[in-house]
Amino acid sequence: MKQCQYPCPIVSSVRHDITALRTHLLEGYQCLDTWLSLSRLVNDPQKRRDCLERASVLAPDNEEVQLAYLESRIAADPNDKLARQRLAEIHTLKLLSDVKSTHFHEQPKARLLGDILISVGAISAAELQAVLKMQTSGSPITTDRRLGQLLLRQGMITPAKLAHALIVQQQERSQLRIAPQVLGEYLVERQFITPQQLELALAEQLRLDQKGHALSLGQILVRLNMISQERIEQAAKEHELIFWSKFGY
Repeated sequence: MKQCQYPCPIVSSVRHDITALRTHLLEGYQCLDTWLSLSRLVNDPQKRRDCLERASVLAPDNEEVQLAYLESRIAADPNDKLARQRLAEIHTLKLLSDVKSTHFHEQPKARLLGDILISVGAISAAELQAVLKMQTSGSPITTDRRLGQLLLRQGMITPAKLAHALIVQQQERSQLRIAPQVLGEYLVERQFITPQQLELALAEQLRLDQKGHALSLGQILVRLNMISQERIEQAAKEHELIFWSKFGY
């Protein structure tokens, strides 16, 4: 497979020609520009979602592409709760990045997940570099290029080790007084669950995800009898209200 640059010089002259775009892909090119162009030309929501899914894999760090993909998932399936949740998270973080507040000026950062995995002996520095290259190389298309998921698929770590590293990262974020970005962090900060319970729930979530059974963290916590559904819903509302109150909303 050959990786095209973006924008692609070949696509620039055939951007509105579906046949030419498909031919470009059949010639063995992994081309972000082609998939984005096709997504604008097709009318069927399912086909548009498929095009943007491939684009999102080729550009995992492109926020506009990721947003377009999530929106296409919702258009194709209005009941896609995971897409709606992820879309809301991205919009919230985008709003936060635009806020000029002394609360977040020159704030120290928690270590990256890869650095934590190395420090706990889960992977080596060489293994981390190899997987990081996979995120941007012309390797075969996958549906998820997040570091943790790549490591799991390569069999380099177990769900338990990944969950442990995520908990270490959460605890470092808490010590640095970084505002919780996800519900799991908030639940631990408010002592609704313990870090150990969150680690077990994350490991179970990752294990089920490997088997194709995607469940939210809240669903896992309820299933494991670590928290009630009512408390999850209450905590979610509190998290939202407390977060926005910091900015006068």
